[in-house]
Amino acid sequence: MLNVIRKNIKSFYPLAIGLAGVFVLLVFTDFQALDGTQINQVAAKVGREDITFTEFERAYRNTESRYQQIYGDAFTADLADQLQLPVQAIEALINDRLLTREAERLGLTVSDDELQEEILSIPGLRDAAGNFIGARQYQDALRRARYTVDEFEAELRTSLLVGKLQAALTEVAHVSDAEVEQRARDAAERAAIRYIQVPASRYGAEAEPSADEAAAFFDENRDDFRLPERRRVGYLLVDTNTVRAELEVTDEEVRRYYEDNAAQFEVPEQVRASHILLLETASRSGEQARAELNDLRRRIEAGADFAALAAEYSDDEANRENGGDLGYFGRGAMTPAFEEAAFGAGSGELVGPIENQLGPRNGHHLILVHDRREGGRQTLEEVSNLIRVQLLASKAEEEGRSRIDALAGRLADQPFEGETEARELAAAEGLSFEVTEPFAEDDAVPGVGRNFNFSSEAFGLESGAWSSPVRIAAGWALLSLLEALPPRDAELAEVETDVRDVLRRQKEEELLTAALTEAKQRLDGGLSLDDAANEFDATVEESGSFGLRQPVGALGAAPDLSREVFTLSAGQFGGPVDTPFGGVLFEVTERQSFDPLLFDPETTRNELLAERTLSMLQSVLGRLREELGVSYTKDFIENFGLGETEAAGT
Repeated sequence: MLNVIRKNIKSFYPLAIGLAGVFVLLVFTDFQALDGTQINQVAAKVGREDITFTEFERAYRNTESRYQQIYGDAFTADLADQLQLPVQAIEALINDRLLTREAERLGLTVSDDELQEEILSIPGLRDAAGNFIGARQYQDALRRARYTVDEFEAELRTSLLVGKLQAALTEVAHVSDAEVEQRARDAAERAAIRYIQVPASRYGAEAEPSADEAAAFFDENRDDFRLPERRRVGYLLVDTNTVRAELEVTDEEVRRYYEDNAAQFEVPEQVRASHILLLETASRSGEQARAELNDLRRRIEAGADFAALAAEYSDDEANRENGGDLGYFGRGAMTPAFEEAAFGAGSGELVGPIENQLGPRNGHHLILVHDRREGGRQTLEEVSNLIRVQLLASKAEEEGRSRIDALAGRLADQPFEGETEARELAAAEGLSFEVTEPFAEDDAVPGVGRNFNFSSEAFGLESGAWSSPVRIAAGWALLSLLEALPPRDAELAEVETDVRDVLRRQKEEELLTAALTEAKQRLDGGLSLDDAANEFDATVEESGSFGLRQPVGALGAAPDLSREVFTLSAGQFGGPVDTPFGGVLFEVTERQSFDPLLFDPETTRNELLAERTLSMLQSVLGRLREELGVSYTKDFIENFGLGETEAAGT
């Protein structure tokens, strides 16, 4: 299968529709064949219908010309590669074929009069007086563009037919007035907030339940702690560590792996650097951050220790304790501005201040480059131990699976007879027989962990049967059912840990909500958000501008918070609002509202209709591709280097 084409079909579909409408404006350019020769072989097939290289060539040149018009001098060979022009061209042709089939199925047609009217509307086919240029000149123009009259008019008829299908779908697509207004509101309404987020765990000590509270809570909520069905199983284990100790990897195997996987041992250029980060905040502007860093730079150049200053001043909490040391990193690991500065410096060089966008806020850095590693291929000596470990692990995995499969085959017709017999079998085979404590289907199993396949096999077993082989952390296992315990009411001692956890979380949330509610009242009475943050040992964060259905800065998707924000005006406080990581209090700092007087319903309606129509067209294309089948020939794939030659060929 041609992965790159199928992966990108949705991204270039709108262009494919556009090309059908503009190619007639481009056919009068004197095109050359892509490789200088006339190509007539098949490039792709839609059902039983061929798409030739000649058709592809024209579509490719039309695509290229269109992008040249869009980008002008900025259109380069590298950009053409990034845009995957061959993919776009072939898919435009495929989509036209598919949509023509659909249009014909719906009974849509293009009359000769409509075709003639379209031809006469093309500027290149009219003289200065606006009259048709004549049959001879018409044929000559098409010949220069490598068209016959029949080919050109067939493609033009296809373009008109696809346009009619699109218009028909647009008529079917319906957008209500309420949807139009909601889209306009979503686009116009914006907000920004300052906020603090306080975790419920802040009240963990106060929320620890007493024995009496736990007992009372359990009595009131017994049904919530009812024990589900549990099972106790035994399993024969092929331990991969034991298997690994029996195996060897030769020097020749290591050398052959190294030579066959050369790309795996190519390492990129790397630098090791430390940094001091100062973030812009409500109390520190970008200019102030740069001034502070310039002062730190002068101190470092005068002999001060970079690591000590990083530990004292840097806002990078993850790395400041180790002096801002980021270790070795390659290109692409950091943001572009940081990367350019670090890779542009020599060992021992101090760089900065450098400005850098970090999420919703700007950061400013001093960077000290410690060392550089040039890229290249690691030697066999450097990686031989790593290769040996990898090959040994792979061999152990294969051998372990082979042994468990062989054992499963022998036991397929032999019922499980009991723990004693299973242990004797394990000893004879050089295996172990492990027994679990009773566990529920969703529980983590001691010695196994939370393993979906293990639990599924255990709860699907009948008494006396062996399971299929299951991969667990220790190796490969064959399970047998020892005991099935039906659901029942639990005693407090059996579930006390769970009871305490649930009650503790409930009390933490109640204490947090009460504290934040009281703080919100004081915010409304004049307390500043910064003072509230100090009381909760929290940091005031800024969201940046967001819409009603957009993420709220670093908080991410928070629909309850967004809804409350958009009921308030700038300067008002809100909260507390629960989020997965704690309760939030906030101040609205920016609020842009929907203005009905500036609302253009027709423009918005047309945008929604276009989206609905495109969605319907994509659905049609997906269905037709499944029904008719689309394949790309090996010649096409190989000529344009678009992927593996797995696509169905002709």
